[in-house]
Amino acid sequence: MVIISQVSYRTVLLLRRSSLYCCHQLNLACLPPIFNIPDLPCFRTFSSERTAMVFLCSVAALRNTSIRSVSAFTSSSVSRSASTTINNSQLKASFLEEITKSFSSMTGGATGNNSKSKYYTVGITGASGLIGTAFQNELQQAGKTVNGKPVRVVTFRRGSEAETVDQESLSDDVFTSANSKSVTWSAASTAGAIDTTVLQSLDALVHLSGENISTGQGILAPLGIRPWTDSKKQEIIESRTTTTTALANAIAQSGNKKCDFLVASGVGVYGPDFVGAAGASTPAADESTDVSSTTGFLADVSRVWEASTAPAQKAGNRVVQMRNGVALSTKGGALAKLYPIFFLGGGGIVGGGDQYFPFVSNRDVARAMVHLLETPSLKGPVNMCAPEPATNADFTAAMGTVLKRPTLLPFPGFAVSLLFGEMGEEVLLGGTKATPKKLLDSGFAFLHPTVEDSVRSAVDEKEI
Repeated sequence: MVIISQVSYRTVLLLRRSSLYCCHQLNLACLPPIFNIPDLPCFRTFSSERTAMVFLCSVAALRNTSIRSVSAFTSSSVSRSASTTINNSQLKASFLEEITKSFSSMTGGATGNNSKSKYYTVGITGASGLIGTAFQNELQQAGKTVNGKPVRVVTFRRGSEAETVDQESLSDDVFTSANSKSVTWSAASTAGAIDTTVLQSLDALVHLSGENISTGQGILAPLGIRPWTDSKKQEIIESRTTTTTALANAIAQSGNKKCDFLVASGVGVYGPDFVGAAGASTPAADESTDVSSTTGFLADVSRVWEASTAPAQKAGNRVVQMRNGVALSTKGGALAKLYPIFFLGGGGIVGGGDQYFPFVSNRDVARAMVHLLETPSLKGPVNMCAPEPATNADFTAAMGTVLKRPTLLPFPGFAVSLLFGEMGEEVLLGGTKATPKKLLDSGFAFLHPTVEDSVRSAVDEKEI
């Protein structure tokens, strides 16, 4: 059996029964044979290069093996540590067993209990929402694995206080990929939001919950849109920042540095600065675009939302801010409200129709989230929108084509401003031309790259 251990992304140890190799910074050195090396699954990962080298030297000492050649492939500080370990070790029959126990303890605090599980465990907040439901469906497809492991899901329900979790209930014998577990958490404060026991068993926590930016009472309540009031704005902000900070703190306190934190954000962070007429040389915003001074309420919300992940980042966890576009589905969201209007032939462009519409099919956003779980190199902001930008006029034409309906009834810009104020001007008349550069560069392939593909996917979903 070969055990591969990654050490600070620089040193890789391959332990075999017959020999031991040390590969450091792409250099390969063959050390003298070490006989009868046992299979030690607890050494699949080490918390530091020093830790790995102490283990290597301890085993070498136990087998009376020279390890001088290691110094050529390690930093001087690690070489000195290795030399000290060899010289000061009092060898005895149970030495290897003691080393095993010691390293099990050392790695346990750094990797969390999830490294020992045969399952890949994902926690989800907002699991009952449009994207959360699609994500769960994607994870729980028959035979689906993530990073080579079958998937199991923990959904987080909001409650007045956090539920205390029994560690036994999270064991592989009780909690399998055939079922999901639900846990209550509190978003009322940043302290004690969740029992960190459950976080110690997670490979990833995906945070999708937050107040809808437009749903509410008003003249067009059936469409799920209303103007922003001061109280509505505050609710939008607090529902995102308070919960994200609470979960980020809980992840940091859990000590599970292997728990990735994926948080929903929005392409609105780029503001209306990237609005332009169709055919014009409007720049497309990618993840490298400076968003520190972009304008608009949604840009302000997204900035503070993404900043709320800081505690998890400082703790060393991988954090991804998913800058979602408008997910197209007839099961919820904007398209579900617009579908009956267009189906009855009452659809048309909004305003001039030249504002960009950052769409993505609901299936593709769920697939992209799984891709994020499987691609550890992706971190920080990631645009979750389709690769071929479209305008409101393009979207309107796609709806007419797919539904075979006329789209001749426009919604004038002045009426949008009059009815919806700032919300209408920013969400309906504004727009963002964004591109998913990181996803494309990492090899992700969209099933529905164009707006017509995405609309057709949503309509087909309706007909199933």
